[in-house]
Amino acid sequence: MQKIKRDDEVVVIAGKDKGKRGTIKRVLKNERFVVSGVNMNT
Repeated sequence: MQKIKRDDEVVVIAGKDKGKRGTIKRVLKNERFVVSGVNMNT
């Protein structure tokens, strides 16, 4: 069970985008998220 859901605001805590804020737009089944305003590739 995940406590993070769509439209939650999150803050990046590591990497080059550390400190940036974004809103979760999509939750993927492998416990990853699509966040608006943050450019990530993992």
